[in-house]
Amino acid sequence: MRARVSGVLDFARDAVGRNLGLKVLALVISIVLWWFVAGESDVQVGFSVPIELRNVPPGMAVTNKVERLVDVRLAGPSTLVGGLTQNEVSAVVDLSGARSGRAVYPLSEQSIKAPVGCRVLRIYPDSVEVALEKLETRSLPVTARIAGDARLRSRIAKITVDPPTLQVEALPDDFVRLKSLMTEEVSPESPEGVFSTRVRVDLPEGHAKIVGNSNVRVTVQFRP
Repeated sequence: MRARVSGVLDFARDAVGRNLGLKVLALVISIVLWWFVAGESDVQVGFSVPIELRNVPPGMAVTNKVERLVDVRLAGPSTLVGGLTQNEVSAVVDLSGARSGRAVYPLSEQSIKAPVGCRVLRIYPDSVEVALEKLETRSLPVTARIAGDARLRSRIAKITVDPPTLQVEALPDDFVRLKSLMTEEVSPESPEGVFSTRVRVDLPEGHAKIVGNSNVRVTVQFRP
């Protein structure tokens, strides 16, 4: 029994003594780093950062003018906060599960995206109002916009667009003024024979967007 206990003690002393210098060095480095971080004084810095609206529910659109900037005051070690730039900080509003209508979303410490080690002291404003409205989908006819002088236009016998209609997703009020779609300008090379090309369909600025491919084929047939 004594021999067994003596063997265990010898093994323990050998394990502790093995690489003792490296272990002591690692301990010293850890203590120095802890002292440096713990003893470093905090500093404060303020930024005006953009608000990011994320996870807008499918089939919905933001219809109000949302506050785009929020003032954020951060604190942390001088080595971290001192070199912080505005691009490293943002405010995020998660709209997952949001419903149609107006709602006020609070901005908390969890809303601020900043490097690890920074503490959020203040957010102003501390909330943001977002209005959501359901989008509708309708089929609208596509009209080709032909470039050229009067002579060229007078030679056109037939214009076809394939597909002749496209699905558009927009707010109900958008469809009041959006009755049809126009292609970008088509410029036939000469007023003879048949000219065919693929072009993009333009949309006015707003919430409207084309569902799927926004390109169509325009074919222009000229009189013989």
